[in-house]
Amino acid sequence: MSLSSLQLDAFVAVARLLNFSKAAESLFITQSALSQRIKNLEQTIGANLFIREPGNLRLTDMGQRLFRYCTVKDSMEQELLFNLLPSNEGQLGGITTIGAFSSILRSVIIPSMSSLLRKNPKIQCNFIHKETQGLPELFERSECNFILLDYPLEAPDIEKVVLGYEEYVVIESTEYKCPENVFLDNAPEDPATSDFFLHQGIEPPEYNRRFMGETYGIIAGVEAGLGRSVMPVHLLAGRPHLRKVEGFKEYRKPITLHYRKQSYYPDLHKAVVNQLSENCSKYLNPEIAIRTLGS
Repeated sequence: MSLSSLQLDAFVAVARLLNFSKAAESLFITQSALSQRIKNLEQTIGANLFIREPGNLRLTDMGQRLFRYCTVKDSMEQELLFNLLPSNEGQLGGITTIGAFSSILRSVIIPSMSSLLRKNPKIQCNFIHKETQGLPELFERSECNFILLDYPLEAPDIEKVVLGYEEYVVIESTEYKCPENVFLDNAPEDPATSDFFLHQGIEPPEYNRRFMGETYGIIAGVEAGLGRSVMPVHLLAGRPHLRKVEGFKEYRKPITLHYRKQSYYPDLHKAVVNQLSENCSKYLNPEIAIRTLGS
């Protein structure tokens, strides 16, 4: 039995977009033709690939397995075609996507990747910013080759690498008197402050929350004296208008790289894992930032 490339292309389009109409448009075919290709593929495999619900389309377990197979197959094909060109000798190329949350994407992940990307300009590395709650869904849909979380996902088909630790501290402005009972967070669902106080093992203080939209909005708010915040210490390097509030226990969370287990890893994949493993810890090093806090 062999699988039709036309049917696999149709399947990948639907699996990525989770919408038959948009997938048909992307392939320049009619929706009925697309549906027929998916039906024929399901008959060949002997299993349903999609769960169709009103207003919702998702992959079955078999669909997820096939989608991961197609992703690996495409990566191998891209690598082969790239390496066949003599002009690419000694270079890495291809496409990869890394998803990470706001406190590490800009300050840790992009700087850690920069030397690899400068050395290999034919790599198309896409970065996606999403808060931690949304990253596993992107990963499940194979929209990211890698995701970074501050906790490990437990699944038998996922590889995990701890790249370092974010150390959280309470910070306040050095220029303005911050209200001690106001803490700045990203959004109502942001657990940073509540998790920090839960870890202290004491009755948490009563405090009011203000929402600043994203990590660097929080930093600007604290610098302006709008409140205190629980913040990873590595973000504070070079910010003389902030200081650490003493009296709290150390609170660290593991920055964990996730990617799918597979029988073959392209050279680009291995290079990304090595680059992040070698470089992230130095950008997460709290000692660099602590010296700037005047504590």
